[in-house]
Amino acid sequence: MSRLLDQQNVDTNGRWLVLDPVFIEILKDEDSRLFDADFGGTGLQNGLILNNLHGFKVYQSNNLPSVGTGPSFAGANSSVNYGVIVAGHSSSVATAEQINKTETYRDPDSFADIVRGMHLYGRKILRPEAIATCKYHLA
Repeated sequence: MSRLLDQQNVDTNGRWLVLDPVFIEILKDEDSRLFDADFGGTGLQNGLILNNLHGFKVYQSNNLPSVGTGPSFAGANSSVNYGVIVAGHSSSVATAEQINKTETYRDPDSFADIVRGMHLYGRKILRPEAIATCKYHLA
């Protein structure tokens, strides 16, 4: 994935890699010394499990797409179940958010006031060449 991003002239600073828990478990089982027992001494923070792996910040997520039913140890021999790994650069996507409207009103069940607001958000891929995906199959 690093080679794919290098070929697209993507900067090496700010790269990230997102793996699913099944792939993380495979890496831990292999005793590859990529992950130590305490995730680098800082613990699991917002999905970050490794700060630098060949220039990538490595994150764990349960929200990655999958093909078929996704990777699992029970269905590892199925030829249609694949997991997906996503890598990219921080400049590849943008997120915007704002609180658009707020209003207060009297709570009918107590002596308090209630404040509610409308939260607007959006995301967009700005540089598709700075994102790379791959499928893996547990064999």
